[in-house]
Parts: sequence; structure tokens; C-alpha cells
Amino acid sequence: MLVPVNLKIRWFVIYAGFGLLLSIIITAIVTQAATRQIQQQVGLSLANVAQQVSYQLERGMIERLRDMQTASRLMSRPQTEQQQEQLSRLVEAVFESYDAYAWIGVTDTNGRVIVSAKDVLEGADVSRRPWFEQALQQPYYIGDVHGALLLEKILNPEGNEPLRFVDVSVPLQTADGQIWGVLGSHLNWQWAEQVERQAMASLQSLPGTDILLVSSENQILLGPDNLQEQPLATQLNPQVTARGWDVQQWIDGNQYLVGYAKIKSSSDYRGPEWQIIVRQPIELALQPVSELRWQAAWIGLAVALTFALVGWISAGRIARPFADLNLRLEQEVKERTEQLREKNKALQKLATTDSLTGLLNRRALFTQAEKLQAQAKRHGQALAVVMLDLDHFKQVNDRYGHAMGDEVLVALADEVRRQFRDTDICARTGGEEFTLILDGSSAADAAAKLEQLSSAFKSKQFTSGDEQFSVSLSAGVIAWDPEHSLDKALDAADKLLYQAKQKGRDCVVAASDTSAS
Repeated sequence: MLVPVNLKIRWFVIYAGFGLLLSIIITAIVTQAATRQIQQQVGLSLANVAQQVSYQLERGMIERLRDMQTASRLMSRPQTEQQQEQLSRLVEAVFESYDAYAWIGVTDTNGRVIVSAKDVLEGADVSRRPWFEQALQQPYYIGDVHGALLLEKILNPEGNEPLRFVDVSVPLQTADGQIWGVLGSHLNWQWAEQVERQAMASLQSLPGTDILLVSSENQILLGPDNLQEQPLATQLNPQVTARGWDVQQWIDGNQYLVGYAKIKSSSDYRGPEWQIIVRQPIELALQPVSELRWQAAWIGLAVALTFALVGWISAGRIARPFADLNLRLEQEVKERTEQLREKNKALQKLATTDSLTGLLNRRALFTQAEKLQAQAKRHGQALAVVMLDLDHFKQVNDRYGHAMGDEVLVALADEVRRQFRDTDICARTGGEEFTLILDGSSAADAAAKLEQLSSAFKSKQFTSGDEQFSVSLSAGVIAWDPEHSLDKALDAADKLLYQAKQKGRDCVVAASDTSAS
């Protein structure tokens, strides 16, 4: 019996509408869930990068302050020509120890430069400069970014991109506490630009991402060329500063996923409170969702047409085509979901590992350390914290290039993985700085393992052109009482690392098990 045409049309419209409605509902549910998941994953990744940049900038400033403080303790007021030469050699040694120093000098209490690296500005009057005035009034001074004044014509004679400096200075005192001068330094702002470039390299999987460094006066110090030295015109949402990331509309009318971190004053650091903002246009962050939405729409259209065809041909043949098409839709959704899951895994790896060495990053170090600390409390097991640092790594970069420096870092990471167990925590926490937390090890056991690591790594030969060289390391080892914070243990291990550096490097300095807590 033939089915009347008007009945076929009714079946066609009913089933087409039903298929279209079903496709719309499924598409909406899937894309909404995917949007939330990707926003969170990308937001956390951006926040993590902001935290890493914040840590590296703060760490760099603290290290330069320690340079100044250590050097100041070795300086005394020159009374003779020989003492003047000794002071000059010490200033030159500090200047050569870090390639980002643009200028270092010593003044008397009147602000006259009596000794400086490369004799630059010797005899000049700097009494009106904030780094001199502030160092006479407080234990140390770390200034915000500023343009070069006296040094612009000397250090930048060709008039290229204007120089920008960060000042670090400390007072110079006699044994009885009388101030006899100021030790000041200008840190080239290219140091911060290098930190930004390294962070951008880790964001290659997130296209269109920008990193902005904003001063406490809301001035953009680093970022895209069209925004540098401009005020930050967008007020950040409270959600961004509270949880570290959020979606926000900027003054340019575009929406961005924004990661946020801030350098705050603490007992170790009183200086510029810079804000780090990492942003990605929302349409780029959610591009996988857009692709999923279009695929689901085409599948939905196919489902609607198929339903209509089924209704047109025969109501009795509905079940089988419906099941086949529904299975196809589920398979497509499953494949896209799997793709999103793989992307999430990649984002998770980006958020927890160092992109160069494959070791844990600082954020993952603290996360894993909390678990190990809780386990140690329950079972009463020993823990040891190690801070290790490559010796003269700057000279490797300067002489053989940063690519060879990266090869040395990767080689050390590989040796660390070979020498230590899977239960130990191994992380790269700075440029050439690594942190280890050893499970079930005393300070003495850990020091012995570090000696083995040092010997094995020092025996490696690296080749650059016709030259071969080796690199040594220094380490500080401390036993960690799990009843105390990791920050306290890291600080203690860092001080021992500093002692190792002062002893001439290429050594391991360990504290007793009881002194580690």
C-alpha cells in the first residue's frame, strides 16, 4: 500500500525536526563542557607561566642583592693605593660574574664615584641618584626600571634602543657600623627580556599568547611593542588576582584568557612589586571547541536529513538508520573528546615540567613535596633537600653559546635521572639551579649521592668546535624535618649552596641531620 504524499511530508518534517533538535542539544552540551574544561586548563597553564616568570624575576633580583651584600662585606675604605687597587679588582670580579651587569661602582659618602668597573664614571657625582640616597638610609635598595642618564652616551654611543636599568645598592660600613660609602649596580633590563623570551618559548603550543610585565604604577614595562611603556588601561577582574586566571574583556574590545602573578615584598625581598600578566585571545584558546562545534553541526545536519529520509521512506525502517547515525555521532564526539583529552595532557605537562630538561618545574616541586611530606610524617621516614647549581655556567654560555649551555643543562638532568630513584623529587627551579628532595635519605646519605653525581657529571666531556670542556657543580644538602615547611628547608639548603660557592665551587656542603629542621 502506497503512503499518501502528504503523510510522507509530515513524516519528513517531523523526523527532520526531531533529528535537528537532537543534534542541537548534543552539540550544545558537548561544546559547553569542552569550553569549561579548556578554559580551566589553559587558564591554569597561563597562571603557571606567570608564576614562573614572577619567581625567576624575584630570584634574579635577590641573587643580585646577595652579590652586592657579599661584596660589601669584603670591602673596606681604601687608605692606600694598594687598597684602592684591591677594591678595584673586587668590583671588576663582581661585574664579570654576571653578564647582565651594566655598571658597578663604589662611592664615598658625598656621592663621588671612587671605584667602578671598567673605570666608567669614576670621579662622577651621583649624590642625587635614588640608589645612592636610599642606600644611605636603609639596609639595601632595589629600584624600579628607569632609563639610563649618565651612562646612555657611554654604553650606547650608536643610539640604538635606549638602555633601561634596575638599580641594586647597599651601604658600605666600617667594623664599628659607620657608613663610609655605597656599593651600587645597574642591572641591564635585557635580563628581564631574556626571562620573557624563555617563557614565550614554553608557550609555543598556545598561539597568540602575550606576556606583560607591569610596574607598581601600572606602567607596562615588557610586552608587545605597541604596549610597552604605556599605562595598563584595563582593570583586572578580582577573579584574576584571586585565583590566578580568568576570562576578561580588555579595552581593545577583545576577550582574553588571563593568567596572573605578582612579586610581593617579603622578608627576603623589598623592591618593585611587579605584576606579570600572560594572556591569550579567547578565540584562539577555544579554537578546538570551534572546530568541534562545526563538526557537530555538520553531523547534526546529516542526522536531520537522514531522519527525514527515514520518515519519508518508511516508519518501519527508522530504528536501524537512527542507531547507525547515532553511533557515528557518538564516535565523532568520542574522537574529538579524545583529542581534547590529549591536548589537556599536553597542557598538564606544560604546567608541571620544565620545557628544556623534562624535570619538574617549581610549582610541581611544591605539589609533589606536599605529598612526600605527608607520607614522611605518617611513616617517620627521613627526607633530605638538595640545592645544586652549575659552576661558572655564565662562562659556558658566553664562550660556547646558549645552545651549548642548554645541552649542558639537559646532560645534567639526564644524569640526575640516572643517579636518583623514581621516588625522589627532581626539579629545575632556576636557570642553572636544580632542587632535589630525596625520600628516605639522611643528609649524610644525600651528600654521598651528590658526590657521586658531581663526580659522574664532571667526568663528562662536552665538545664545541675543536674544544672540549667539562662543567662542575656545587650543592647544599640539608635534612628536612617534615614537621617544618619546605620553604624553610629550601632556604637552609640555599645558604649551604652559597657556602659551597664561597669555598671555591665544585663541592658539596651538607648540614647534620639534626640541624636541618
